Amino acid sequence: MHRWRNLAVGAFSGGCLAVLLVGCETYGRADWNARVGNYTWDQSLQELGPPESEAKTSDGTRVADWVVSRSRTYSSAVRGPMFWSWSGQDVTTTAESHLLLTFGPDGRLRSWKRLYK
Repeated sequence: MHRWRNLAVGAFSGGCLAVLLVGCETYGRADWNARVGNYTWDQSLQELGPPESEAKTSDGTRVADWVVSRSRTYSSAVRGPMFWSWSGQDVTTTAESHLLLTFGPDGRLRSWKRLYK
């Protein structure tokens, strides 16, 4: 009896993990080359949410920028003769990964680019 319960719990946990991993790969590791010509503006809004910035040209081309990940690094400077004497400054830098998508007047993806800022 316990063997079946452990098997069921293991299968359930494995299934949840698989769903989680598939969900996390949506825009992080999506095959954007395969989406060119097929992916639409409406699909991008559903999948990625509203863009960080957006521009539309007179011919109807739309360029939008999404921040897909942020990371922060911290460092501290200690300038005293002893470690317990503090005279320094904390420095924080933020790195962002951006997804820049260009959609044609027909609303279909023309090109994409990943930028790191």
